Amino acid sequence: MKKVIKIVLFSLLGLIATAYLFLLFSYNGYKPAEVQHEIVPEALDYFNKTYEDCRSAFIEKANLLVSQYEEVDVFNIPVLSEIDPDLTIDFCYIPAQNISDNLLILSSGVHGIEGFTSSAVQLMVMEEILSPNRLENVGILLIHGVNPYGFKHLRRVTENNIDMNRNCAIDEDLFNIKNEGYAKLFDMLNPKGEANHHSLKNRHMHLVAIRKILAESMPVLRQAVLQGQYEYSGGLFFGGKKLEQQIVDITPILQEKITPYARILTIDLHTGYGENGAMHLFPNPIKDLGKKANMEEFFAGYSIDWGNRGGFYTFMGSFADYIGSLAPGKTYFPMVFEFGTLDSQKTFGSIRSLQNLILENQGFHHGYKNEKTEAKIKENFLEAFFPSNKAWRSKVITDSKKIIKLVFERF
Repeated sequence: MKKVIKIVLFSLLGLIATAYLFLLFSYNGYKPAEVQHEIVPEALDYFNKTYEDCRSAFIEKANLLVSQYEEVDVFNIPVLSEIDPDLTIDFCYIPAQNISDNLLILSSGVHGIEGFTSSAVQLMVMEEILSPNRLENVGILLIHGVNPYGFKHLRRVTENNIDMNRNCAIDEDLFNIKNEGYAKLFDMLNPKGEANHHSLKNRHMHLVAIRKILAESMPVLRQAVLQGQYEYSGGLFFGGKKLEQQIVDITPILQEKITPYARILTIDLHTGYGENGAMHLFPNPIKDLGKKANMEEFFAGYSIDWGNRGGFYTFMGSFADYIGSLAPGKTYFPMVFEFGTLDSQKTFGSIRSLQNLILENQGFHHGYKNEKTEAKIKENFLEAFFPSNKAWRSKVITDSKKIIKLVFERF
């Protein structure tokens, strides 16, 4: 009998050890599914490697449009910084060339490091989509690099560690919101000490996260983490205590440009969340059923994730929603395009995405174990928001071109 018990115990221990090793190696060797798309060399040409090159390319293409259309306005506003005197938000505005009530706003770089991809999409739009026919009855405002500090210095946040897509609201009550779910997860999300992706804790991040998932469920955890928080200034997803100065500065420009139009559609471009290579349509929920129906017509053929399904989340203080608050009495449609990178709709992809954010933020505030560790953490962070994969980049441009052409036709 004792022999049988020993065999059973050793078998159980063996199974546990096998499962543990399987999870350990699966997580630490995790990679998202390969993007299945042909490589398009001309699409790759829109991608630049530095903020300066992205900005220069945007300004160059915008200036070429001055001679093609009437009343084109190319300009910028400086963003003040304690460490960098050369940061600007750049604009290209082309009014509808005939009488029109419709304005399309295309914005990039709200989450700075995501600006490389959204800048490429804007360049493609200026090069391949804008035409006399399409601009006859639709005006367009392109906003390049809303968060130039994060864009240039490879962070999602501003110099003040503020997530600009959690910072934008006319009502200052936003900054008094308490995210109780985030507070419960604070220690996991904001570890102290030098960042080290090879530490025992980080190698077992999946076990820590899975334990939280089993206790709370993935949707509850995702919402608690990602909706934004306004208490911990050094923490992830910090929305600030007041509007960032560049939002204050950009506000009168937005008000001026949207004034002549009755209907405004904003497409705010992002990367990171969702299936690798997929373009997700991801606005916050809209209560107005008529407006929601209109948006579903504009994007017919595409699935819109309204934030009320298990796979996605809602958030506060979004830049796209803020623009709408500046247009009272007008019909406003806020849309977000999110180009997925790490298959974060899957458990391991979601955990890996979060770990990249945690390590980058920890390293910024507390330093890194050594230079090699710093380089690897920053490499992983960049890859999570600006993949080097040529098929991924080609697909972003191909998909964007197709849907934005449809938007011009339907809007």
